[in-house]
Amino acid sequence: MKTSTDLSPRPDTPPPTNPVINDPVIMVARHDEHSEPEHALAPHGAGRVPGPTNADGTAGEVVLAALRSQVEQLRVQDQRVRHKAAGSVTRMRVATRRLRSTLRGYSSILDPERTRLPADELKWLSAQLAEEHDTQVMAERFTQVVHELPEHLILGTVAADVDRALGQLVDDGEQIVQAALNSDRYLALQDTLEQLLNQPPFTHRAGRPAQTELPRSVAKAYRKLDRLLDTATAAPPGPDRDTALHEARKACKRVRYMTEIAAPVIGDPARDLHRQTEKLQELLGNYQDAVEARPVLQHLAQAAHADGHNAFTYGLLYANEHARMDHVLHQLPHQLHRLRNEQTLSWLQPKPRRLASAIKRLRLLNRDRSAGPQAHRRTSAAMGVIAIGYPPANWRGTPRLCTRT
Repeated sequence: MKTSTDLSPRPDTPPPTNPVINDPVIMVARHDEHSEPEHALAPHGAGRVPGPTNADGTAGEVVLAALRSQVEQLRVQDQRVRHKAAGSVTRMRVATRRLRSTLRGYSSILDPERTRLPADELKWLSAQLAEEHDTQVMAERFTQVVHELPEHLILGTVAADVDRALGQLVDDGEQIVQAALNSDRYLALQDTLEQLLNQPPFTHRAGRPAQTELPRSVAKAYRKLDRLLDTATAAPPGPDRDTALHEARKACKRVRYMTEIAAPVIGDPARDLHRQTEKLQELLGNYQDAVEARPVLQHLAQAAHADGHNAFTYGLLYANEHARMDHVLHQLPHQLHRLRNEQTLSWLQPKPRRLASAIKRLRLLNRDRSAGPQAHRRTSAAMGVIAIGYPPANWRGTPRLCTRT
């Protein structure tokens, strides 16, 4: 895993995504599944989505082609993990998340009742891969920061302590991964995925044109992301905001992976949204890394103090993680503005006739004070259509929806 060494900011350029905060606190560029380029995450050709990529293809054909490619990539990384190839755990985890996002995100094209089991099992697999990956990333980041510090600020045996403590966790995580890949549960998952490819659980929408059906699914995922971002940015500092940003990050990944499938069909507008979600995911990933790192550093500092070692440098590392979080919060409004740009979201907007129908339906439902659960569901669906019809950057909807200016 590479780290950047030339990180000095230039005064004549906007702040970089991963800046250096003047000594003694140093920011290290984030290099994991969020920042690696797509071609680096897969062998040649393995990450591409074959099959129909034009307006003539059906939604089912495009999604099935993506599923085949993603299952193939999962199996490629399975062998690389078993042979302990460098970066293979990260790549397998990415393949797992991509596949799960397709199964859950395109639920109007793939029957959610039949995809629920494989999606849940993929979530389990991702959790088995997480400990080794996350600990390895954390250990390498701590080591890099220590190496960047001036010698007079490195007190005690920090590098050796980090290597010993986190190295043991990495070894434990490796054993968890190998046990998972050799388990009956994992073999059953592979059988389920094979059956899924041989007998795709298509809905009636799968036969519709991909150019019109895929944007609807992405729009639904985007609306969820937009709501979670609103919740996160409105939350006060503390654990609630940390959790909200983490949930928004997970929703952002889903939109990003779903847009990858739609991009060959839709073209540049979808690629633009993919680009913006990728940047947002990396930004929020930096924040989550810092959230997870701080309690680890606090534990290491307490252990060092108990052993009679100087814990001063751990305090610098802790302050560095806090600075990472502050930097993300400073960059976030700019990135949200780019994400919510009207041009970026234009391909998700419903046709004018559908939008007008949704507004009319919402007004009629609002007049019915005795509306039951079914009416509330219809209200929610209508609001979803209107939310995309009026991009978040400048909503101009009905009075009940004008919560932004």
